[in-house]
Amino acid sequence: MNITEQEKRIAHYCQIDLPEENQDKIVRIWFSTGRDIRVNTKLGSYFYHESFADIFIPKYEVADNYDSLMREILVYKAAHNEIYSDVLITIYPDGSYEFRYWFDEERIIKEEYDDAMLSSKDFPHAMAKALVFYDLAEVNFKKKYESIIMTFEIKEGEPFVDYYLVNEKGQHKPVYDSNKVAKYGDIISKNISMVKAWLKEHYERTNHGILKDVWKPWNKIVVSVPPSGYLNEYEDIHYYLDEVELEKDFFLKGY
Repeated sequence: MNITEQEKRIAHYCQIDLPEENQDKIVRIWFSTGRDIRVNTKLGSYFYHESFADIFIPKYEVADNYDSLMREILVYKAAHNEIYSDVLITIYPDGSYEFRYWFDEERIIKEEYDDAMLSSKDFPHAMAKALVFYDLAEVNFKKKYESIIMTFEIKEGEPFVDYYLVNEKGQHKPVYDSNKVAKYGDIISKNISMVKAWLKEHYERTNHGILKDVWKPWNKIVVSVPPSGYLNEYEDIHYYLDEVELEKDFFLKGY
């Protein structure tokens, strides 16, 4: 790849996307991605003047062009052991330009932490909505009920998932109608397998991963799901460690 020519094309397309009132000023375009664009493929771009306080919206007429070309450069450089997370293009009124590449470890760690915290806080909510809004008309939870109890547990490193329904009489019933399970067995099995995978990710992230210093160790979650599918964080979500319920302050921060 001819990096110089690729950069020239990117600068050209960025100039095309400049609103008329910005074409006689020094403009900076910041591209940012994750730890490795070959793995985390998102790429953001931001147009501004002296600082982020001067950010402005480009015309977005040829954004796909400079985004794809920049992505190609970053992937190419990464393949040649030059991994960058950030690129700053400075375009001057006379049409000249400069490119600067760097790796912003501090920003990436913060974004990874924030993403992990958001995903972990949302885990019980996402599981509840996935269950209640599931589109099989023949499952029991489409009928009247008081709550569905979901149990997510890690036993000897392996994820286990259990659901049961509490009906209006307080009786415990299977979530899935036994007369219909055979018909939809493959779909239900696939759904449970996905939930187990998400549970394992949540457990690893909070017990051994980026959140281990702020999230209390646990090995069991019990969630009581109302018919609406929307949880009350204080009443419906319960974390346990070896059958001892944990205080909720640690995972409720930020709600």
